[in-house]
Amino acid sequence: MDDLNVNPNAPSFVNPDYLFTYSVVKGMGSYITNANVQYWLLMNWNMQFATLGGEQAGREYDSNDGKDALWNELYAQSLMNAREVQKLSSGNPYLINKNSISRIWQVYLFAQITDLFGDIPYSEALQGASQLNFSPAYTRQEQIYTSMINEIKIASANLDPTKAVFPGNSDPIYKGNILKWKKFANSLRLRLAIRMSNVNPTVAQTEIALLQQEDFISNNNENAYFPYSGEIRNPLYDLIQSGQSGGKTYPSKFLIDLLKSSNDPRLKVFAQYTTESIIIGVPDYEGVPNLVPAGSSIWSNYNTDASDISKIGTWFIRQEAPGVLMTYSEVCFLKAEAALKGWWPGNAQTLYEDGITANMQSYTGSSLSGTDISNYISSVAPVSLENIGTQKWISFTFQNAYESYAEYRRTGFPILKDYANTPINSANYPNRLTYPATEINLNSTHYNQAIQNQGPDIAGTKVWWDVN
Repeated sequence: MDDLNVNPNAPSFVNPDYLFTYSVVKGMGSYITNANVQYWLLMNWNMQFATLGGEQAGREYDSNDGKDALWNELYAQSLMNAREVQKLSSGNPYLINKNSISRIWQVYLFAQITDLFGDIPYSEALQGASQLNFSPAYTRQEQIYTSMINEIKIASANLDPTKAVFPGNSDPIYKGNILKWKKFANSLRLRLAIRMSNVNPTVAQTEIALLQQEDFISNNNENAYFPYSGEIRNPLYDLIQSGQSGGKTYPSKFLIDLLKSSNDPRLKVFAQYTTESIIIGVPDYEGVPNLVPAGSSIWSNYNTDASDISKIGTWFIRQEAPGVLMTYSEVCFLKAEAALKGWWPGNAQTLYEDGITANMQSYTGSSLSGTDISNYISSVAPVSLENIGTQKWISFTFQNAYESYAEYRRTGFPILKDYANTPINSANYPNRLTYPATEINLNSTHYNQAIQNQGPDIAGTKVWWDVN
């Protein structure tokens, strides 16, 4: 009779495997959020995409509501469920891997939020259900970075191949592979150390020295990917197929010209021949210029039907095109920069070339050949901070706007140029996303404290590590 009083629709226990899967899926962002933030904002700001017809003069860097949705999705959906996994697995030695993996994933998410906004709720975050704290204080970004690095160290050290893992598809990223999660954790730690290297080189160098005995993502088979498929399709594919891109997802002139100027064979992966050039019989690629206001006479040089403009390469608009979290290519570039600083024992040029090669090889099934790659590497520009930054920017194109945006702000590379081939006015470039309206309305006390510490809640205020 007791069983009759059990409500099957209100379970008293939730399987942490389901919660982790949900956290990862939501952490990749909804279709609308990806369209608004990754593609229409960050990739246009970073001149990977461009808007055909331009934007209203003076509003080329305007934001949209997508940033508010992103904040809410990451906190309320992804991070809350990752934290719940930790609660359910806490104190159970057999579940230590589930606890540790969810902590590593949580660091990845918090890093993304703080890199976009700066100071954020962190130490007191995610306490609404457990402590009824619905107005958490903001933590300074410098403290967040210290905590994230320590959190990764602990979580990575606790991974144990003899204990339970998330089974099968419950772990969309690595299918419960403990070694790959440990490599991802170390790679993420390296990313954080390099990110803070300009503002706190002492701590960054110390962390990098400690990492020299660790294992990292070491080939493309170990890349941290989200496996988009027919069930959960790549959002860029959905955006293009829906016809809702609003002219904002054309390869930029800056991108096309950069690839052309260096005879980069990735051009045929990133873009399609223009329709007009095919008809004429001289196939060619052309991009859309950034920072040209709507109504400018310059647009009279472009066909209204976009027949003289390249569309995004078909490799990126497949429903199964992977969602990129971190790659072997990025790890190589991070090590190359550390080597240039004298903080890593490897050869900077070799690591730099390895990064380019790994990125080119990651476009599996594309028309890039081994000969294409070897010819490009044989003539590639010598390693430098600028060339590392430029190659990293290329490697992030159409796949990882968050890292592309962060690295451009940190390094200033590549040197973005407008239609007149003049470097952009950095004073106009957004240094961060402004806080969502919900924080202003529902967490005003701590919001006001945050802007007192960090600076005005405007796009021009820089985050802690941005001293470029």
